[in-house]
Order: sequence, then C-alpha cells, then structure tokens
Amino acid sequence: MDDLVLEATTREKTGTAVCRRMRRNGMIPGVLYGHGRKDNIALNLHDFNMFLQRMHSEHAVMKCALDGDPLDVLVKDVQRDRVSHDIEHVDLLVIDLDETVTITVPVEVHGEADRVRNYGGVLELIRRELEVECKARDIPDAIHIDVTQLKIHDVIQIKDVARIADTEFTEDPESIVLTVAAPTIHEEVAPAEEVEAEGLEEPEVIGAAKEEEEAGAEE
Repeated sequence: MDDLVLEATTREKTGTAVCRRMRRNGMIPGVLYGHGRKDNIALNLHDFNMFLQRMHSEHAVMKCALDGDPLDVLVKDVQRDRVSHDIEHVDLLVIDLDETVTITVPVEVHGEADRVRNYGGVLELIRRELEVECKARDIPDAIHIDVTQLKIHDVIQIKDVARIADTEFTEDPESIVLTVAAPTIHEEVAPAEEVEAEGLEEPEVIGAAKEEEEAGAEE
C-alpha cells in the first residue's frame, strides 16, 4: 500500500442534499480529523473501493493527499447503506505512525481440522475481528489462527492466539474466538402413514356384535 495514495479534496458545502448529489456523481462525502484539524472532504468512490479491496480490513492505515498535502490516515469508520451496502460516508483520522492506536483486526483461519474434514465436525468462528493496541505503523493485516490440530469441542480463546510482535490484545483473554462443534445427528422419522397405523386399533364391527347378542338371547 506504500505506493498508493488516496486523493481527497476539501469541500465547503455540506448537508444531506449535497451529499446525495455527490454520491450520484461517483464521489463519497467524508471528514478528516485529528492532530488539531477537521476538514470536510470528498473522495472518489472507485478509488476508495480499490483501496478497500487491497486492504484486509476497512480499519487500516493509508496514505491520503488532501488537496496535495500528504498525510498518514487511519480509516476510522465506513458508513454503508443498510440495504444496498453502498458506502455513504467515510471518517479518516490523521495519525503519526509512531503513536499508539487501538483498532480491530480481522481473524484469518488457516488449515482444516481432521475432525471437520473426516468426522463431520463444524468449525464455528465466533469472533471475526479482535481489538489490538499497537503503534500505527505496526498494525497487522490479520490475526492468523491455525486450526489443523483441533478436535471436536476444542476451543480457541484470545489467550490461545499466537502473540504478535509489538501488539497487545485489549479484550478479555477468556473470550472465545472459535470452536469445533460436534456433528449434528438427525434421527430417522417414520413416515406419517406408519405412525398413524401404529396408533390405530382394530375397529369394532358394530353389526357383528349385535348379531352375537341376539343369538345369545334366543338361546
């Protein structure tokens, strides 16, 4: 990402109508703040999407040139439409690469547990991101977890995740990241016709019973 620079321009006009018009024209409204500054900005939607595709996480450090002024920024927030998931607004935080930041990093699973591959176990990823604290220049692309040796009912907690140099996990070390669940066993259910047949008794023939009573009376 060091060779890529996101271009941004300062925008003076704000408001819902202005932002809606910007989106129709392929631009994204945003705000850039931190280190004593706060600017309303406009970004090219296509360029920003390209950056997101190159990054492992939406919360990452990138180079941004605001009106030609180069800055190191952290993508602090990406707001999306709830239905279409289109980007509606972006918050960029100006940072010093040597300052400590708290940020969420995506979890990446590697390998395949034998009990999942051969015995029907189910790998359940409970946490897709973990929060870490580190210098801005040391933010990891992802937190890698090898699940090859896991067995049924095995659990990986934050305290079990391999440490990353110059990075600290900030959340409860007992928090579960992933687990291997036992396979689901489906019991065979008898067809409805068989169930009904088992629940029915031989019906009594009323006519036959009446004939037997009459015959007994005559005798």
